[in-house]
Amino acid sequence: MSRTSSEFGEKLRQFLRKNRLTLRDAAFATGLSATYWKNLTDGRIPSARAIDKIADTFPELDVNELRILAGYATKSDLDPATAVKLTLRSNSGISDEGINQIVDFVREIEEKYGKKR
Repeated sequence: MSRTSSEFGEKLRQFLRKNRLTLRDAAFATGLSATYWKNLTDGRIPSARAIDKIADTFPELDVNELRILAGYATKSDLDPATAVKLTLRSNSGISDEGINQIVDFVREIEEKYGKKR
């Protein structure tokens, strides 16, 4: 049985709807089949390589947000505050205000203890 994520599928459905793209449009643009896109919008978890291909094709889709929704680790070039925010956003039990407070705290810690760049 394939792994699934309703949040991942919903993210792709919203993106397609917002951009008035059909599954065939997305398939043509990415080189992934329309059937595969249908499975993705139903929540099937793709490979990390397929996520990279989708995010490369559609830059408005954040690769790390897609990776988190799919249950993968983020790419290493992500700053800690953004990584925490994306991770917490996928947890529906925390309010936006709570997420913002946690992210602000992470930024404070990073400023105080992080390496100077």
